[in-house]
Amino acid sequence: MIITLLYLYWFRLNDNNEVVHERIEEAQYIIGSGRNLRMYFFEDNGMYYQLPLTWFTHENRWDMSPGYREFRNFRFSRFVSPMCFSCHNGHMEISKTTIDRYQGDIHLGIGCESCHGPGDLHVRKEKGEEFDVTNEKAATIVNPAKLSPKRRIDVCQQCHFEGAAWALVGNNTWFDFRPGMLLNTHRSVYSPQEVNKKAFRVANSAYRLSLSRCFTGSHKTMTCDLCHDPHGLTELTTVEFNRQNCQKCHPPQSLPGENSRLNHTENSDCIPCHMVRTGVENTLHGVINTDHWIRVDANKDTIDWTLLREVSLKNPFETLSPVINSADIESNIRKGIAYFDFWREKPIITAYLDSAYYYVSKGMLESKGKAISYYYIGIIHFYRGDHDNAKKALTEALAIQAGAARVHFAIGEVYSVSNNQELAIKHFRKAVEILPDEPSYLEKLGLELTKSGAIDEAISTLEFALTKDKQNPYVYYTLGNLYARNLNDPTNAVSYFKRAVVLDPDIPDGYLNLGNTYSMLGKYEEAITAYKKEHLFNPNSPNSLVNLGNLYYNLGKYSDARSSFEEALRVSPGLKVAQQFLDEMKDL
Repeated sequence: MIITLLYLYWFRLNDNNEVVHERIEEAQYIIGSGRNLRMYFFEDNGMYYQLPLTWFTHENRWDMSPGYREFRNFRFSRFVSPMCFSCHNGHMEISKTTIDRYQGDIHLGIGCESCHGPGDLHVRKEKGEEFDVTNEKAATIVNPAKLSPKRRIDVCQQCHFEGAAWALVGNNTWFDFRPGMLLNTHRSVYSPQEVNKKAFRVANSAYRLSLSRCFTGSHKTMTCDLCHDPHGLTELTTVEFNRQNCQKCHPPQSLPGENSRLNHTENSDCIPCHMVRTGVENTLHGVINTDHWIRVDANKDTIDWTLLREVSLKNPFETLSPVINSADIESNIRKGIAYFDFWREKPIITAYLDSAYYYVSKGMLESKGKAISYYYIGIIHFYRGDHDNAKKALTEALAIQAGAARVHFAIGEVYSVSNNQELAIKHFRKAVEILPDEPSYLEKLGLELTKSGAIDEAISTLEFALTKDKQNPYVYYTLGNLYARNLNDPTNAVSYFKRAVVLDPDIPDGYLNLGNTYSMLGKYEEAITAYKKEHLFNPNSPNSLVNLGNLYYNLGKYSDARSSFEEALRVSPGLKVAQQFLDEMKDL
């Protein structure tokens, strides 16, 4: 990660090529080596957000950022999770009072400690400073070259064994792995049981290597540094260097000659045929990577990108197998969590949620009722719409771990959709008490207070939430409604509605309510503009047309009013209020 000076201008045009929506954000940070791409980010109160455009170096052009094309338009709301940062940047200090936010100074880039471990003792030793150590001969820094092959490759696999789903072991965070550890003591990594020969995930080089006969034939002692110099990653290895590595096990005299199908010569480049370079399945925007699954026919497979881009019921169910795993009593719980996260990425395939329930339930029996198992059983029931069993499971989780903020928040959501506002507010308050700066908890508490009629407290809670998170348009929208409808304060309402539509111009009724509030203030031209934008961005909603027609009618612009009401009837045939206005205007 490095600092840059760059701004992204995001705009929308109408049919007349006029700008009807715009937003500017500074690109404060860059992530990416620049070999394939450079992604841009901005920071807000300890949260790092991905900008929608990325520079694709290998194609010398701008395109949508990873995650935007594959799933949906997140605009400016897609943030970097700790899992992403743990590989794309150095160690970061996670906030103790919120989720997915960071505190203190941050690393700018991947540093030495990612591969060599914490360097404090090493630096102090090199400076000749005294420090307590049990064994004076103990190493103060990790040298991966001196580790066993398994622990050495795990240093690389911490970032280059992506799999398809993950689950952390115990109470680990994504920043808790240290070089020298076995990776299976930190996380479990799962891949589909049926290996995809045609495409692979961008950070899955180590997994693809593990499928190779070259790797298994070495009794798993073939490590990444055989071919890669970790201190010279910006330099592409030469054909001669690669060929020499291959010929250590495959001498030229053992290979089919010039007249064979494979047409080997003394100067052949092994990589293009046996480690094909191709697109990757989880970025889908032209990023090219080398497939480390070494095969005789690696370059014979073609990729059907349509199947990879479209998640539908036609996609086959993928059975997840643990490739990196520790066989402890929570193993099945982690597998269930992996299926749950897989379902969240592909929610249309409900069988993944069923698998999550099966494995978490199995793990619950094996672990004799861990709080984490009750928690996941509870939220699985919640997503299935079984609120009674969700409450039971989450209540069990609280009995075991009363100080778990996420459990209080989850049971609060269950009570919220069950219309038990009193208990929902109680648990949301407890979640906020445990993590007082978590905006999602504050936002949910504020919304529930709104439903209960505690307007003053709702406003103060939501306004405090905005000091923690300025990127949620629905909080601004809710505050706009509270000021306009409950406090009859259109001046404050306008400021909140304006910010809501900047963040999300398509927010339902955003411009409609902005227009209504401008009308309350007597700012009719601004109201007309807002109503027109609501119709432009939400063309299937007749409300903006009715309100626009009503405003034109009150201003004496009967022709414009008639056109608006007629358009409302076209959008919603039989709409009584529009027809009533037209009937009243027959003689005008």
